[in-house]
Amino acid sequence: MKEYYLKKIQHPQEGELYQFLELDTETGEEQAIDPFESGMLQLHAETEPEVEIFSITSKRGADATGFYRGEKFVVQRGSKFAASTSPKCPKKYVKLRENLVLDKLLIPFEHQFLLMEDTEFTSPMMAMGAVIGGWVRGSHDWKEAKGK
Repeated sequence: MKEYYLKKIQHPQEGELYQFLELDTETGEEQAIDPFESGMLQLHAETEPEVEIFSITSKRGADATGFYRGEKFVVQRGSKFAASTSPKCPKKYVKLRENLVLDKLLIPFEHQFLLMEDTEFTSPMMAMGAVIGGWVRGSHDWKEAKGK
């Protein structure tokens, strides 16, 4: 049987990073893995297969998927948030991103932030502001995901 886990490491140039590891429980061997190729992070909601999946990307590196749950909007585990915020990013989105980092729901990963659990937001606009780290015009920027 295999188990997956995260390990915080200190890199001499990059500072604090996270390493994704797979442990073979029979042999005790552990090896570094890519969280997407290994299946550690599933991009689709397995418990809610009937939901319509939406996606958003940005020039600063956001690449996220999500779905509506009633009036709320859920950004899916494995989504990538932009690593930085724009200079005009509203404080409410900056604070929201900070709280996600403090709660260890967002971790640094390859010049982006990686969302570790499905996370519910009060609206698609709040979700989009947090994901792209910038000013948003409206929820129309979430596009129906094709083949995701």
